[in-house]
Amino acid sequence: MQIKSIQLSNFRRYKDTQQPIIFSTDPEKNVTVILGSNTSGKTTIVQAFLWCLYGDSKTSFKTKEVINTDAELDLMPGKYCDVFVEIVLVHEDTEFIIRRSQRFSLNNSNKLKADEPSLKIRYKETSGNQGDIPAVEREDTIKKILPKALSDYFFFDGERITDINNRGDVVAAVRGLMGLDVIGETRNRLDPKRSGSITSKLKSELDLGTDTKSAGLKKKLHEKQDELTQINERITTAKDEIEFFSRKKEELKEKLVQEAGTKALQKRRADLEKDIAAYQRNITDSAVRILADFRKGAIVFFALPLIDRALFSIENSTQTGEGISEMRQGAIDHILQRGKCICGCDLSENEGARKRIQQERSLLPPEHIGTTLRNHKETLLKYRSESDNYVSAIQNDHRSWRCNINDLDEKNKDLKNVSDEITASGSVDVAQIESDYQKNESALSDKRLLLEKLIAQKGAVENEIRNTEGTIDSLAATSDKNKILQKRILYAEALFEWFDKSYSEREVEIKKNLLESVNRIFAEMYHGHRIVDIDDKYRITLLAQIASQQRNIDESRGLEAVKNFSFIAGLVDIARKKMNNNDSSDAEQNELDLKTEAYPLVMDAPFSNADEVHINNISRIIPGIAEQIVLVVMQKDWEYAKSALAGKIGKCYTIEKIEGSETYSTIREGE
Repeated sequence: MQIKSIQLSNFRRYKDTQQPIIFSTDPEKNVTVILGSNTSGKTTIVQAFLWCLYGDSKTSFKTKEVINTDAELDLMPGKYCDVFVEIVLVHEDTEFIIRRSQRFSLNNSNKLKADEPSLKIRYKETSGNQGDIPAVEREDTIKKILPKALSDYFFFDGERITDINNRGDVVAAVRGLMGLDVIGETRNRLDPKRSGSITSKLKSELDLGTDTKSAGLKKKLHEKQDELTQINERITTAKDEIEFFSRKKEELKEKLVQEAGTKALQKRRADLEKDIAAYQRNITDSAVRILADFRKGAIVFFALPLIDRALFSIENSTQTGEGISEMRQGAIDHILQRGKCICGCDLSENEGARKRIQQERSLLPPEHIGTTLRNHKETLLKYRSESDNYVSAIQNDHRSWRCNINDLDEKNKDLKNVSDEITASGSVDVAQIESDYQKNESALSDKRLLLEKLIAQKGAVENEIRNTEGTIDSLAATSDKNKILQKRILYAEALFEWFDKSYSEREVEIKKNLLESVNRIFAEMYHGHRIVDIDDKYRITLLAQIASQQRNIDESRGLEAVKNFSFIAGLVDIARKKMNNNDSSDAEQNELDLKTEAYPLVMDAPFSNADEVHINNISRIIPGIAEQIVLVVMQKDWEYAKSALAGKIGKCYTIEKIEGSETYSTIREGE
């Protein structure tokens, strides 16, 4: 695939019909540079490619944002404005003119109305044939030229390049680029274990007779093949999930190792927070006790001088007596009036007892003050005794309160110092990492148990399929029609084994070539000592040699950009090499090798996260990676890249913002 030109009309920042951008197709000067400042419309160029090829679904803006703002403001009732992007490209020796357009107008309420976008494609063959692609074939034509799954690897910006490992279509993209998806689809269509495969359909045509048993066998075989397909899909999902949780486990484990120092600090902080909470509780408790003791004993404590004076007066009083404590004369009067003592003695018949009681009455208040003084003295002595511990209790509680206040102040100072140290280290919450690790470990264990269960189920179902097929084969052995079908089934099974083996061998070879290509390109760009590793899911990591081991270590944004750029460049590189190999007349060429197109690289802000050295290195090797390069670059980055691209620039354009406008830019040729 080679892009010849792109033209924009009323698209985003580009009002009216702009002059076409003619891209360099010179094999020696294969770089086209488009220069622009911030907010001038650089990214719009890449978005225009995506909108033209795939419509709104591949762009980040809404439908109404396609039309240029100034063109929208110029609309009048009854008038319309057409927006279009037209791309001219060559694919498999055929020129395609692809135009996506959309008409905008004002409705009766003067609100913007957008018609559905329309796609038109014309073609011109080298033989001279030309014409329009029918409407029903246009989307498929785009898919054959460049599937959506591959587009992000050849039309991308420097900010999104760091998302490669998080993309879910990397495997599909690599397989599609290298033609493996075609072989894989053919293999699946022949797979005898799939219910909808050609092999399965041939088996279903075997004539087993019309009895119920024969029909049941066919039905059972079909059901078990469906069940096996579902189990295989669940096994694939389970393996992907196990790989995900295993990878996450290693990441969390690495974080825990890296944050070992922080863990101690965070434990210290947690301990301090516990101590502070305890001191705060102690302070509150001490204050509560002080208040309680004050309410209970303050009056007696402050009355002690008066109590002492009262006791002194009582001790020196001549009014003493032996009256019964807590008894008053009224009680004796009641006994005398009743005529019967509390002991049961009849006072009316016992004059001696009556006189004794009357004598006791004379010793009781209110007539005898001695008893009152004695009772008061006992009360004062009780108050005096209770106040003995008041001072020491208040002092102890106050001492505890002051000590906790002082200790709390020290702990708060320590907590601030530890928190400042944690903040300065830029560390993360280790407790949360440990919690995530445990949750991940639990999920990983569950997925492994599920995989074991699914594998056991798969074995049981495969065994049932084999037994059912054996029974069917024995019933079908006699018919001439069945003999022909069985021969076709054997051919289909043999073809499946051939495709399956070839697919596996090709994928191993592709991974090997991709790894070599990516590391070669990375080594040319990176001025350090690391290598790139690619796993079975085409995820990429950087490894460094540490203590005789290759370990994954932290990456800066710039280094991550270089790593990911190396991966994309490696993809383009092996696709280009594969195309060149397919064009060769090598007699040893693999029979299953499919023709692969070389793809251009259209890059917006490829140097956004790279330093001066990496910009120079990337610029130096880019022309040799792809057949065609389009760089949409900021002027400041271009100063570092220009010298490295000397002799490779075939075309150059500049995006110019119309003075005083934030919605209108034009494109002119030249710097």
